Amino acid sequence: MATLTPVAYGIDDITLGFDMEGSKGVALLNAAPGVQQRRGKMLGEPSSWGKWSHLLGRSVAHWKADTKRLYVQAKLAAPGALCPPESLSAEVSALIERMAVAGIVSYEQSWVTRLDVAVDARCKPQVGKLLLDALEAVRPPNGWRTRGLGTPRSTVYFLARGTEKVLARAYCRNLKMKEGEPYGMIRLEAEQRFEPRAVLLEQVQEPAFAAMIWKQRYGGLAGKVVRLAREVQVVEIHERVSQGELTYQQGERLSMFLDLERLGLAASYYPTSVYRQRRREAVKLGYAANDGVASPLEVEVGDLLAVYVEKVERGA
Repeated sequence: MATLTPVAYGIDDITLGFDMEGSKGVALLNAAPGVQQRRGKMLGEPSSWGKWSHLLGRSVAHWKADTKRLYVQAKLAAPGALCPPESLSAEVSALIERMAVAGIVSYEQSWVTRLDVAVDARCKPQVGKLLLDALEAVRPPNGWRTRGLGTPRSTVYFLARGTEKVLARAYCRNLKMKEGEPYGMIRLEAEQRFEPRAVLLEQVQEPAFAAMIWKQRYGGLAGKVVRLAREVQVVEIHERVSQGELTYQQGERLSMFLDLERLGLAASYYPTSVYRQRRREAVKLGYAANDGVASPLEVEVGDLLAVYVEKVERGA
């Protein structure tokens, strides 16, 4: 759809595993400050204002002394940005160099336990809301199921069959970051986990690998989502108010009047003089007095996702 414009594609998170057996860094990691969690000791310490200062900056490191393995959930791009797949190798190398400066060196090949691949697209709020509604209503493959969260819905999760394992999530980036127009930026993110040592870093560094993960989640989705005339009407009036064509008072009056008029109840609801006034206002604003305002809208999920898929294929 022309109203969806992809703006970014890449890797949000990557979790790297390092075998530290035989490394001089083991003693350093054992002695490093941190707090014990289920995943191991999270390395770092409290800083000013109660915030946590991670040992590796924005990357979160967990040390498991029993297995002598270090796990680093790395943020390789600037805050809010995504790391392009073709830049992954260079960014990981820079991270490993920073670790070496801190005395953390592994003599084994590193491996990947998690990869999050995402695409961001700007859109009109009504399109963003429609996309999230469509993704919750779609039937994913492999027995996966969807779950929407938020009132109104702002996030949709894809969950594995029979478990709570998250495979993907679609959400409004603007609502999460508390900036921009609600539903004006929708991120479609795929999440893939791997067993320790099952996938080496060199495999993941191929740009086609990230594209494959994302397309496994979203590339084959299809189905229809239907918007009733009432919903289309509300979205249209909201857009006109947002653009300054109507005041919010006009929008409220118009919405109520058109609902009643469509059902044949307006004449009995208003006093005669007010009914005539509402009819004149509706006509002046471009709506026939007895108009249903908007036809039901039927959209293919694949159409909504097409610009995302194209962005991934161009970037692969």
